[in-house]
Amino acid sequence: MKISKEKWAIIAGLAALGMSIESFSHGYVSQPASRSYLCKLGDNTNCGAIQYEPQSVEGLDGSPRFPIGGPPDGTIAAAGSPAWSELNVQTPTRWAKNGISAGLNSFTWTFTANHIARDWRYFITTPDWDQSQPLSRAAFESTPFCEHDGGMVRPPMTIQHTCEVPLRDGYQVILAVWDVGDTAASFYNAIDVEFGEQGTAPIEDNPFIEVGSISGAIPLNAGDVIYTRIMDQDGENTSMSAAYTATVATSGAAASLELARIINAQGYFYAGEKSGDTFTPIAGANKIYALENSTIQSIQVAVEFADVQSEYQAILSGVGSPVEIGATGMADVQFAVATNEASNIVATLFDADGKTISSDTFTLDNSMSVPDDSDSCNPPDTSLSMQPISLKLHVHEAAAGEFTLVVVANAIMGNATIQNSATVILTDSNPGIPDGSGIDSCSASDAMTSMHPAFDASTVYNGGEMVSYDGLIYRAKWWTVDDAPDATDAFELLSAVRLEYSDTTVYPADTEILFQGSIYRSNWWTRGSSPLASPEIWSLIGPAPSC
Repeated sequence: MKISKEKWAIIAGLAALGMSIESFSHGYVSQPASRSYLCKLGDNTNCGAIQYEPQSVEGLDGSPRFPIGGPPDGTIAAAGSPAWSELNVQTPTRWAKNGISAGLNSFTWTFTANHIARDWRYFITTPDWDQSQPLSRAAFESTPFCEHDGGMVRPPMTIQHTCEVPLRDGYQVILAVWDVGDTAASFYNAIDVEFGEQGTAPIEDNPFIEVGSISGAIPLNAGDVIYTRIMDQDGENTSMSAAYTATVATSGAAASLELARIINAQGYFYAGEKSGDTFTPIAGANKIYALENSTIQSIQVAVEFADVQSEYQAILSGVGSPVEIGATGMADVQFAVATNEASNIVATLFDADGKTISSDTFTLDNSMSVPDDSDSCNPPDTSLSMQPISLKLHVHEAAAGEFTLVVVANAIMGNATIQNSATVILTDSNPGIPDGSGIDSCSASDAMTSMHPAFDASTVYNGGEMVSYDGLIYRAKWWTVDDAPDATDAFELLSAVRLEYSDTTVYPADTEILFQGSIYRSNWWTRGSSPLASPEIWSLIGPAPSC
């Protein structure tokens, strides 16, 4: 399925939601600091473009409004906007937390544009909410624990609300919702809190007159336009707008640099790194400043996209059957991820208490799994041709039980983020039998090899790339060329099989092999030393199963 970006797509995500672009009210919870504001402060990292404009987490009210209407489940933290999808990732450890205690607490809103307010409402997660699933209505109490009437007037640029916070234990999320009075918009601020901990440090005042920013995180294609929208006391002032039109595909950092240069050349306001009265544009995020006596109240940055782009997709599969724990307490959790864009993958296994059991990162280049059989008039529908890539998490000192696998996919180009999760069962069904690892001793091939390119000795492989070789799947651990996967440390075997011992094969520590009818495990790295010739290198596990 193809989707088209809105013609006038405010980076804040309003146009992506089909909302009026005339809505310029913006604000965020500054104390206790919201998830988006902690991105700006640097306590939260890898947040995407929201770190430059935490005031922009805006979405539809819905009719009726939240919690019945409003952003769809799984997108509440980002207010339903794909521009801020990084905020939707939810695990016990992903976000920095504010210390809080039950009872009376103050919540401070800071506004960059103080539009007419209907009201403010505060919701809190239920005592048994699932910390490893993106925020949904079911995660919150349906009734707000605190409400403040806005009176349908403009609030001051900062406003404090005193609320009676209910008793909770440990990590919770408070959702603060500001309902704008004269538009169909609301602002949704997720506040990550830890009960019983010390509060966050006071927020330092910014001595500069900052009126906006260019995020540097929105890549452009030829024909796309990035431009400024200036708001003063009379509304939007179009006479001072600055714009940059990309002539070729341009990174977000480069587009920000070019727009900042054009802004400074005009001289109405300034962009870049500030040193005294000098502003130096950079390739990346550029803050926008106005003079003290300027009538400018705020500056928004918007993009007019000229092209049609495909919808980002990431699908988790291959999780289902219980995973047996080996005799040494190790287990391999196998899964597969399919994406239609080159992606960075973060996979984490959590136990029932939210403790991280195992975590790893992967880079998927979908170019080898999505054939391009199109022409310029009929671009390929990659959503219909994705192929799953086999991955695994290695668990040391595993214990039997039920776990949650959380897989977060981030598109390398753009700001799209998708989180998937699945339940993983680890079993120790044969605790007294040495051969309980779940590794196949009766097969020397892997049925998934057709999903990966065959190894080519002339090809340079970078870390994370997977190949098929001699009926098995291997993954490059670092840069390598020429060496066969079974004869170098640069590749690791992913296929869950035991192979007959060979003097030419490299065996990392903890590799299990078959030798003269028995199963052995290497105690350390070895090559050319058989269990018979070097028994100190190998530990006897037990007899090989009869196949």
